[in-house]
Amino acid sequence: MSPFLKLIKHGIILGNLVPVIAGFILALTPQNSSTISALLFAIIGTLFVIASATITNNIIDRDIDEVMRRTQNRPLVNGDISLACATILALVFALLGFGILYLQVNILAGNIALIGFIDYVILYSLLFKRHSTLSILVGSISGATPPLIGYVAASNQLSWDILYLFIIFASWQIAHSYAIAMYREQDYSAANIPMPSRFFSLKMNQCRVVGYILLMLIATIFLVWQSFNFIILQLLTVIFITSWLLSAIKPIHIAPERWGKKQFINSLGIIMGLCTLIMIDHGLPLLFA
Repeated sequence: MSPFLKLIKHGIILGNLVPVIAGFILALTPQNSSTISALLFAIIGTLFVIASATITNNIIDRDIDEVMRRTQNRPLVNGDISLACATILALVFALLGFGILYLQVNILAGNIALIGFIDYVILYSLLFKRHSTLSILVGSISGATPPLIGYVAASNQLSWDILYLFIIFASWQIAHSYAIAMYREQDYSAANIPMPSRFFSLKMNQCRVVGYILLMLIATIFLVWQSFNFIILQLLTVIFITSWLLSAIKPIHIAPERWGKKQFINSLGIIMGLCTLIMIDHGLPLLFA
C-alpha cells in the first residue's frame, strides 16, 4: 500500500462515502430530484475534508503511533512522508473540501462538515483522546456527519430524518469504537490511551455496547416508520439491527479481544447493510417515477 493511502486512511474515507450516498438518496423524492452533480460534489468535498482530518490526526498522533503495534508503520512514523508534506496536504485538502461543499453544494453541508472536522481534529484528537474515557462519545459526533452531509446536499434543509440519522450513526460509532477498544486493548494500553475497556469490567463494556446498539435500533425504527416506502424493507431493516443487538447481548464465553473483534466486524457489516437498505428503499421509487 502506498504511503499516501496510509496517510489519508483510505479505508476510513471509503467507508464514510457510502453513508454520504445513503443520506443523499434518503432525502430524494420525485418532487426533489437533485442532480447527480450535487451528489458528486458532496462526495468529492466530503472526501477531501475527511482526508484533511485524517492527515491532521496522523500529525497529532505520530508520537503515540510509534508505540502502538498496528500503527508503527504509518508514513509519519517510519519517515515515508515528511511532517511538512503532510501539513501542506492537510491544508490543501481542507481548502478544497470546504470550498467544494460551501460553494458547489450548500452552506448547510459545509457547516455540518466543519462541525465534524472541528470535533475530530480539535475535540477528539487534541483534547479528549489522550486524557478522557469520554473520547469515544466526543468522536461519535464526527462519525455521524457523513450521512447528514449527503442528506442536506439533496434537501438543503433540516428535518426529523436528520435527527434520526445523527442518533443512528453516532450510536453505531460509539458501539463500533467500544469494540475496537476491546479488540486493540493492548495497543491502547501501550500508548496509555484511556479507553473505557481499560477501566471497566467486561460486563460493563458489554452493557454499554448493547445500550448504544439499542439506541441505534430505536432511532432506526423511527426513521423507517416515518420515511421508508416499503413495509418489507422496514421490517428487514429493523430485523437487521436487532440481529446485531442479539449477538451483542449473548453471554461472553471467549476472550474480550476476540469478542471485541467479532463485534467490530459485525458493526461494519451492519452499517453497510443499513446504508444499502436505505438506498434500495428510496432508490426504487425514483427509478420508476
